[in-house]
Amino acid sequence: MRRHLPPAARTAVLTAVAVVLLPAIIEAIYVSPTAVFMDERSGSAQVAIGNSGDSPEEATVELRFGFPDADSAGTPYIRFIDDPGSEFPSAADWIHAFPQRVRLEPRSQQVVRLLARPPENLPDGEYWTRMIITGRGATLRPTGADSGVHAGVDLVIRLVTSVTYRKGKVSTGILVRDVTADVEGDSLTVWAHLDRTGNAAYLGTADVELANARGATVRHWSSALSVYTPMRRRFSFKVDSLEAGDYKVRLRIRAERPDLPADRVLPAPTVTDSVAVRVG
Repeated sequence: MRRHLPPAARTAVLTAVAVVLLPAIIEAIYVSPTAVFMDERSGSAQVAIGNSGDSPEEATVELRFGFPDADSAGTPYIRFIDDPGSEFPSAADWIHAFPQRVRLEPRSQQVVRLLARPPENLPDGEYWTRMIITGRGATLRPTGADSGVHAGVDLVIRLVTSVTYRKGKVSTGILVRDVTADVEGDSLTVWAHLDRTGNAAYLGTADVELANARGATVRHWSSALSVYTPMRRRFSFKVDSLEAGDYKVRLRIRAERPDLPADRVLPAPTVTDSVAVRVG
């Protein structure tokens, strides 16, 4: 017998279906590489957009100015600015993508070409934009096995790829100050103010070590780090099963990124700092 659910119940069913199906759908669209580097010697690049799923996907490509930043809670996010003006080194107006709309059949790829047309007399330095791939698949129509609820779920998936253009001499570095650490419950929280030097973004890795009173390292974590503008960054890690006592947090930031080509990561001196913390 077909059951008629009230609006609230229909909403709950729809939400549950979306939560179950969303991870599989996200895996259907992918982009490679996830970071693109261009320069005056090679003013073009190629990006592959693929569909690993079993249903066709429609995708659009656009370029917007944006860069990694940290919010008031110290959490990283991509900050987009529609009109960056001269304050920021934006390349969004003069790097173009072709084509801007693609149809991806199941298990297929489409190459998108990026072409840079920088203005004349562009100063040396690094310029940024983000390529946003928006995928719109076929409408899903889940049906409850024991009810008459029929719902359509339209999923929009956005993938963001960094696009960097370098001209002339570029350099970078990192400044670290105001490092603090605290343990609450089973979590270690480390705060640090980060600022980059030079005319290019800092791409590196933050290593956090927790050492006991004897100087022995009892925990170690690593996090990818991108610093474009000054930020107050928070690092948080689980520290369960630690004995109560005094510890030292060692923060080391190095210009190495295993997820990026080594020749694209600009060299910079390693920076270290430390701070005491009490557990228990």
